[in-house]
Amino acid sequence: MMYNGCLSGERPGKMTVNMRIINHYLMAIALCAGLGLGCKSMGEKKPGENYSLIMLYLEQNNDGTKYSRKMAVYRADPIIFYVHSEPFLSTADLEKATLMEAVGGFALQLQFNRHGTAVLESFTTSNKGKRMAIFCQFTEPRVLAAPMITRRNATGIIRFTPDCSRKEAERILAGLNTAIKEIKGKGK
Repeated sequence: MMYNGCLSGERPGKMTVNMRIINHYLMAIALCAGLGLGCKSMGEKKPGENYSLIMLYLEQNNDGTKYSRKMAVYRADPIIFYVHSEPFLSTADLEKATLMEAVGGFALQLQFNRHGTAVLESFTTSNKGKRMAIFCQFTEPRVLAAPMITRRNATGIIRFTPDCSRKEAERILAGLNTAIKEIKGKGK
């Protein structure tokens, strides 16, 4: 039997669908929805609570573009200056961070990995006389120090007196070391 020129013998306008294909689509949708609604991360990570982040910015002139960012260091008597909006080193470049005893107080020491050491050497060689803003995100975002670049640093180690209390420094240090371990774990 033929309906209006349809060779398959089906009536025109009627669509036949294989039920197995529909079942597969429905199963896939249900699986995706179930996984999306049922999963929860193993705890939210916020700087200060679980980890700290550190970024090093290079001083530059305020050129009025989006590449220039205003920073202030020393909360008691702030010094305002401008830096490039993108950091040249970050937590991902750290090997370890330590708290050291210094004359009249304490200091933070940042030791960078091979990549970080090479970048630090390059930036300190070509930018003598500029500041390096050491910005930290822990419970609050803050510039911890802004040492002047006076010579080439090929050691990959920066030691500075931070603009924070010892308790804050210990919290920053614990958070940095947690972040470093997590980054190293993801790299393997």
